[in-house]
Amino acid sequence: MTAAGRWCTRIVLTGVLPIVCLALLLAALHGAIWGWVVAASGLMLVVLLQTRRLALLAAWIDGPQQGEVPDSGGAWGEVFRKLSRKLRLDARALAEVEARLGSFSDAMDAVPDGLVVLSENHQVQWANRAAGEHLGIRLPRDGGAIIQQLVRAPGFAEYLSSPAGQPPFILLSPAARRRAYSLRAVPLGERNTLLVSLDVTDARRVEAMRSTFVANVSHELRTPLTVVSGFLEHFGDESAMSAEQRQQFVRLMSEQTRRMLSLVDDLLTLSRLEAEDAPASEEDIDMADLLAQLQAEAEGLSCGRHRLQFRCGGPGLRGNRHELHSAFGNLVSNAIRYTPAGGDIRVRWKLRAGVAVFSVRDSGVGIAAEHLPRLTERFYRVDRGRSRDTGGTGLGLAIVKHILLRHQAVLVIDSQPGVGSNFRAEFPEWRLRPQPSPALPAADEA
Repeated sequence: MTAAGRWCTRIVLTGVLPIVCLALLLAALHGAIWGWVVAASGLMLVVLLQTRRLALLAAWIDGPQQGEVPDSGGAWGEVFRKLSRKLRLDARALAEVEARLGSFSDAMDAVPDGLVVLSENHQVQWANRAAGEHLGIRLPRDGGAIIQQLVRAPGFAEYLSSPAGQPPFILLSPAARRRAYSLRAVPLGERNTLLVSLDVTDARRVEAMRSTFVANVSHELRTPLTVVSGFLEHFGDESAMSAEQRQQFVRLMSEQTRRMLSLVDDLLTLSRLEAEDAPASEEDIDMADLLAQLQAEAEGLSCGRHRLQFRCGGPGLRGNRHELHSAFGNLVSNAIRYTPAGGDIRVRWKLRAGVAVFSVRDSGVGIAAEHLPRLTERFYRVDRGRSRDTGGTGLGLAIVKHILLRHQAVLVIDSQPGVGSNFRAEFPEWRLRPQPSPALPAADEA
């Protein structure tokens, strides 16, 4: 409404009402018809003006805009101003609520556990992003859908019907069952239900590894204990065996006892390595001296059955000598055990493209490609019979892996059945140190 319109409205209202009142009074006293006509016309004009204001108010309420509050003056103007103030306050409060809901929704989407709010009839009302990853729920597409139709797993509907007191429901992902989720239904209010999904794949994998580890240890210890126990039964009756048999039994029991001690020592070593993040102490290691020590040990283990070649052409190394000696010794002894008599074993320490490499190459039986990713697992054996015959505990490469990890190094394995294997331990450049002239011949290209 323009300013002229507002003034005209005020003049009409302030002028017409007294005239209407006077006309009604005269009509009542003298019965003048013109008085009734004037009064009726004035009342009609007032009603029209008020109706126009009501229409203006209705239009403004349907689409109020800040700064455009109608100014009708008087009581109507006050009503417009109060409504405008109330709408601004409501809009501000609504914006704050929407901001908080947005923050809450973002926080719930950041939660790694899946959250789904279900109605009394198990219809999906809300779900976070993790629930989409775990259960395949997508909003708004699945809003109002019954959860049993989205999560089709045997026993899930029965679990939802009476979740109280039951253990969590374990759901395996349809895709090759590679992921496992623990589902728990929690009452939410009087009628709703909160379905929480937790990814337990890693926990179940660890539990499976623990069970496998216990079974493997039990199996590895059972065999030598059975042998020793059987021989001890014969010792009870000395007349039943000769002195030569007794000596043979003692020798076999000693071998089995050493095997058990070796297994226990490796288990303790592996447990210590896994419990510590870094070596207790480090020093600058003369690699030529360490390779000379490894060569002497290898010659004693090979007993002349292999052609051994050790070369040192790299710098010194910063690390724990005892641990690195154990790791390198495991690689060398494995090569000797799995290389037939007359085979070649070459050990190198050299610098290549800024990376120091300790490599053990053999001409042994080799390993098929499908076994390579699992070689560093505890008790993993490509050929259990051959591993047991060579005296291995099945923990050597697991120990090597953990020692190298503690020295920020990596183990690289190349192998081909019938050709041989090459195990390489690669160390970062910052662990290298200058060292004196090597006592062993310099490494040639390998």
